[in-house]
Parts: sequence; structure tokens; C-alpha cells
Amino acid sequence: MAGVTVDLLTDDEEETIASTTRDSGTFISGDSELPVVFLCSQCRLPVGDSLAWAGADPKENVIYLRNVTKNILMDKEHKIDTADDSGCIYVLLSCRGCSLLLGRMYLCTPVHLDFKRNVYCLAVAYIESYVLGSTTSAELTDYNKKPVVLETQSEVLEELAKSQIVLNMMIERLSAVEEKIQSLQGEG
Repeated sequence: MAGVTVDLLTDDEEETIASTTRDSGTFISGDSELPVVFLCSQCRLPVGDSLAWAGADPKENVIYLRNVTKNILMDKEHKIDTADDSGCIYVLLSCRGCSLLLGRMYLCTPVHLDFKRNVYCLAVAYIESYVLGSTTSAELTDYNKKPVVLETQSEVLEELAKSQIVLNMMIERLSAVEEKIQSLQGEG
């Protein structure tokens, strides 16, 4: 599995992505845009995907998703954001698997922050991403090693039988040595 970092987009890039999405939120198939799965950075549970993409804010280092998986728990306690005097009401979002705090969902915002309301705001620092279709076929790098297939299975079984014979011989020798030690201890 190849992990990639989430790159926050500029306004121009967001407009480009917005033009490649339909109102339903699904990507139009194309060679350049592959779906992305967002994962909890601690336990790697999937928490969302790019099909629910609603935007990003490079200044706050967050991405916005319209939907998330059931692996995100929404806190029941409402909190008030007093840090920037916005008076926003939000709930915390955490990972179901490891309880890592992943972000917020704003329930009440002033007009200038309406774009944050009722979307999942996930902190980029706590999520990783995986681009579907980004892996390629792995080739054998060492051509001297053969994969274990039906033809080579008999060779492996032969080697195991030889190892078993050697092991049995060593056990017999060890038993003889132990007997000799015991007889010497009995004499002395």
C-alpha cells in the first residue's frame, strides 16, 4: 500500500477539482483524477474519501468532507469556539479505532464561516491518504528465487525431509551425550 501526503490546494486548484465533480459528489472518470481514501494516521482505519470532497483550507491545515465513514465518532458535547471570537458551536470528531482527535464539525457559524457548517473538518496532521490505483504490479527483483508453486512444492518438501533427518540425528547424538554425562556423574 502506497501512502501519500494530502496536499492542500490553492483556490485555482480547487476550482479545477470542482469542475471535475458532479453535484452528487462523485468524480468524473479520468486518467488524472483517481479517488483518494483518507486514513487515521495512528491506526490506519479509513475515515473518508475524495468522493465526499468539499474543499480545503491551507491556512487552517484542514480538509472538508461532506460524508465520512462510521469509523469517525462525533462527540455529544457541544463546544464554543472562543479563540477567534467567532462564537462557532462545534463537536469534536475522533477515530473509532484509536480515539485520536481528527477534527471538528461546526453546527453553528457566523455568516462568513457558513462554508464550515455541517461538513467534517479533518486536520491534515492527523490523517493520511491513499490514492486508489496508485500501486503497480510488483515484479520479482531476485530472479534466482522462485515462487513456491505446485512444481516447486516437491522440492521444498524434499528439503524439509532432509532437515528432519538431520534433526533426528542431532537428537540421537544429544541423547547419547546426556547418557554419557549421567553415567559419569553416577561414577563420581
